[in-house]
Amino acid sequence: MHNACMARHPRLCIPMVPHLVLQRSRHAVFSAADDYGNYLERLANAASRRAVAIHAYAILPTAVYLLLTPETCAGLSSLMQELARCTSRGHVSRAGAAEAVWDGRFRTALVQPDAWLLRASCAVESAPAAENVASSADWPWSSLSHHAGRLHRHWLRDAAAWWALGNTPYAREAAYRALFEASDAAAQWPLFKAAALAGRAVGDADFIARCEADVGRKLGARPRGRPRQSVPN
Repeated sequence: MHNACMARHPRLCIPMVPHLVLQRSRHAVFSAADDYGNYLERLANAASRRAVAIHAYAILPTAVYLLLTPETCAGLSSLMQELARCTSRGHVSRAGAAEAVWDGRFRTALVQPDAWLLRASCAVESAPAAENVASSADWPWSSLSHHAGRLHRHWLRDAAAWWALGNTPYAREAAYRALFEASDAAAQWPLFKAAALAGRAVGDADFIARCEADVGRKLGARPRGRPRQSVPN
């Protein structure tokens, strides 16, 4: 008899590889400035303890999007569990949450750590506009202000691809601003978001193949439509 309750794949994670992490709710979790500020403080402190590098983020009223590199999969999992515990309906509580607000477990995609990582960073920071929340340039709860040179977040860890953008902070910030504008980041956001929701890898064919070998399952995008059926001779 067919078992309708199919086992879920283990959460996608490879240590020392960038991950796009999504956590969503059907209800507003953040509203006041303190909600966002408290969450970011928790994120920075917990990531430091769990050996997880934060490259980019966007915190929206009903969702959290993070670009992270964990040293261990256990560190990533415990980070997200701690953040979930500190989030309560309508605000972020320093005392801990009495009610779970997130829709199921968090989702992840693997991201190639080069130009793809910069594309993912731009896409994450475009989420406010892509999801019709606010202009990305005006949204204060994303890392765009850091990468554009308007606000320094000392706890963000810029990857090698960022440092390759220029020899000075001003050159890197200017290059990133130009990349953000030229890449049409909001149009790229659905690609990365869909990959995280489906548990896939984003990058070139060699990167995806290496990730597939590590985790033992297919991680590339599946072709659309029904599978082609063989024609009998």
